[in-house]
Amino acid sequence: MGNMLYIITSLSVGGAQKALLNLATSAFSDDYKPHVIALVDVKGMQQQFVDAGIPVQMLGLNRFKQLPWLLPRLLRLVRAIQPEFIHGWMHHGNVFATLAWMFAGCRPVLLWGMHHTPEKATLERAQHALVLKVGRWLSRFPQHIVYVSRRSMQRHAELGYVTTQAQVIANGIPLRHLQQAAEARASVCEELGIPVNTCLVGSLTRYVPEKDIPNLLQAITYYQTNGGDAHFLLAGEGMDAQHPVLPSLLARLPAPENVHVLGVRTDAERLIAALDIATLSSQREAFPLFLAEAMAAGVPCVATDVGDIAEFVADTGLIVPAGDAQALAQAWAALLQQSNVQRHALGQQAQQRVAACYSLDAVIQSYRQLLAPPSINS
Repeated sequence: MGNMLYIITSLSVGGAQKALLNLATSAFSDDYKPHVIALVDVKGMQQQFVDAGIPVQMLGLNRFKQLPWLLPRLLRLVRAIQPEFIHGWMHHGNVFATLAWMFAGCRPVLLWGMHHTPEKATLERAQHALVLKVGRWLSRFPQHIVYVSRRSMQRHAELGYVTTQAQVIANGIPLRHLQQAAEARASVCEELGIPVNTCLVGSLTRYVPEKDIPNLLQAITYYQTNGGDAHFLLAGEGMDAQHPVLPSLLARLPAPENVHVLGVRTDAERLIAALDIATLSSQREAFPLFLAEAMAAGVPCVATDVGDIAEFVADTGLIVPAGDAQALAQAWAALLQQSNVQRHALGQQAQQRVAACYSLDAVIQSYRQLLAPPSINS
């Protein structure tokens, strides 16, 4: 069995990190033993990787001027692991994977994993913009570039990335780990201190510009102003009382007591299974794992039309324009006005769509086909 080395930006709690954990703990690990190097020392999901028996190394990168000191350590780690494949994961991870491939003294197969869609330059931090430019120049080197959405591949091509070796493999969902909705709903409602029959709209997200949390809160304001009485569950990095801006924004809502901010959580499956609607207000996405997990749990989705969201949600939920708070609120209201039977039927359609098109088993098969050695007759 060969070694597969994943080099990822960080192991903070997020969709790209969970997608890596899903892949590294799947049957794909029977083909290649996974190893992980995280550039930034953020604990986040590290323990979940360790508990799964996956060796994890933290490089401790905080700023690019550390590169002359950290690159030798990275190269030593790569030489010790002797990977058959180096798989970059996210933009910074791809850059460092390429440096490792160039200078470690061994030449494994180099893959890039693209989990980001650079829709608007105004949403790109200066450092990320630099990494995008460096990545454009380096994109000639990997043997394979895996995008999680067609929109992401299109945008990178428009930015000058080489795409001759690119293909789309969406994030896969492990369908066998779904939690029972009734059990999850009872425990989550008890935690929130609300009746079990309360309508619950949830967003597992982060307070970063691309997620457009101000627009989400504007939509909640519009919904509550027009008589909506559903409760909202907001979880993820920055979605807590310690955020410097969020508490003051929540205080301005017509019914702030109906909005519950839970911060970073490790029980995403339980929270998702308790929802009536899963929602995202993003300005930019590639393939948001949260929505796919919600669909797999039978939860209909309301989300903005960015990335490949409209394609994979299809007719199992509602899609609204990005930045349109009123449309987002009206879509919530429209779904909540349906009967439980109607929403359940929509959720079943979503489950069937994920099972047919976005299962983890299908992703594993796509990777196996991608990495299979060429046949003698090809």
